[in-house]
Amino acid sequence: MKNGKAWRAVSNGSAAVMLALGLAVCAGSASSAAQPPSSGSGGSANDSASILALAQAATAARTGLQTQWTGPTTGPRISPAKHIICIPTDMKNTLSAEWCSDVVAIGKKIGWKAAIIDGQGTASGWTTAFNQAIALHPDGIVSSANADTVQPEVDNAVKRGIVIVGLHFTSVPGADPKRHVFYNIESSPEGIGKAEADYVIAMSHGKGRAIILYDAEYAVARYKAEAMRTEFAKCATCKLLAYVNLPLSQVSTLTPQAVSSWITHYGLPFYVMTIADYYYDFAVPVLTQGAVPRSGVNLVGSDGAPSAYDRIRNGLYQTATVPEPAEEQAYEAIDEFNRAFHGQPPFDYVPPAYLVTAQNIHTQGGDQNQFNPANGYAQHYLTIWGLAK
Repeated sequence: MKNGKAWRAVSNGSAAVMLALGLAVCAGSASSAAQPPSSGSGGSANDSASILALAQAATAARTGLQTQWTGPTTGPRISPAKHIICIPTDMKNTLSAEWCSDVVAIGKKIGWKAAIIDGQGTASGWTTAFNQAIALHPDGIVSSANADTVQPEVDNAVKRGIVIVGLHFTSVPGADPKRHVFYNIESSPEGIGKAEADYVIAMSHGKGRAIILYDAEYAVARYKAEAMRTEFAKCATCKLLAYVNLPLSQVSTLTPQAVSSWITHYGLPFYVMTIADYYYDFAVPVLTQGAVPRSGVNLVGSDGAPSAYDRIRNGLYQTATVPEPAEEQAYEAIDEFNRAFHGQPPFDYVPPAYLVTAQNIHTQGGDQNQFNPANGYAQHYLTIWGLAK
C-alpha cells in the first residue's frame, strides 16, 4: 500500500511537508504541552499481558450501559422565576448548539426564562454575545466559548451579580474562582484520552501502531493528547508513530494531506486517536477515494458528533468515539446555577468516559446520534429540585 496508485495524486511536496510536520511534533511537542495529572508509569515487555488485560477490562466497562448514578443526590429546591442565557461557541457547532438547546428546554420546563445568544464562532462574536447578555440583566450566563477570550466580560458580569457557569468554557472541569467561573462542566480530558488509548491497546491486542492528532492551541486538547500518549506508552508492544499538532482552524486543508502522507510513509494498518471527531470529516473522504481497506485505518475520536455516529454505524473507518452526554450536562448546568442562587457551593461531578462502538451504537441515545446515559440523570435532578412526578 505504501506505493499504491491511489496515493500518487498526493504531490511529493505536500506529503513531505505533512510528514515533516508529523515527525517534528512527535519529537518536540512534549516540552511545550501542558501536562495533565500523571496516569501512571510506563509498561514493559514483562507486564504486556497485564497491561492488555487492564485495557480490555477498562474498554469493556466503558462500552457497557452506564447505569450507575454518581452525581448529586441532595441539594436545594429549585429557585423560582430565574433568567438565564446560554452563549454557545457557535450554533453551527453541533455539540454547542445541543448544549444550549437542552439548557433552554430544561429551563423552560422548570419555569425559568431561558434564551440563546449565538457566539458565532469568533472571538468578537463571543464578546458581543456576552455584552448583549449582560445588558439583559440575567441571573446567570452559561457558555461554551473560550473563557480566556471573554475574561473582561466575565468579570463585568460577576460584578453585576450574574453567575457564570461553563460548558467546556475552561480547560478542565470544576470551579474556577480566579476566573469567576462558578463551575465548568465537561468530561475529564484525562479520562477521554485514557479511554481512547485503552481502546486501541485492547482492539489491537497490544500490538497497535498509532498516531495522535491534536491542536496545541487549546489546553483541553493538550490534556487529552498527553493522556493518550501517557496511557499508550504503557503498552511496550505498541508503537506510537507520530504525535501531530494540526490546527483545527486548518483542518479542511491539512488533514487530507496528513492522512495521505501517513499511509505513504507508515503503511497499513494503523490507528489514529484524536481530540475531536471533526478531523475525520476530512480524513474519511481521502480514505474512501483512495480505496483504502477499512481494516487498514482505524479512527478513534471524541465529542460524539453525529457524523462520527454515522461513520461508526456504517463502518466508514471510524470505530469509536468518546461522546459528551450533552443533555445530562445541561441538567448539571441548571443544578449548578440553582446551587449558586441558594448560596451553596457547586457539586463536583464529572461523569465517567463512555465509548460508542458499532456494538453498542443502538443503545443510550445512539439511534438519535447522541449519548444519554441510562443512569436516570433527569429524574435524579428533578427529585433534588422537588419537581419529580
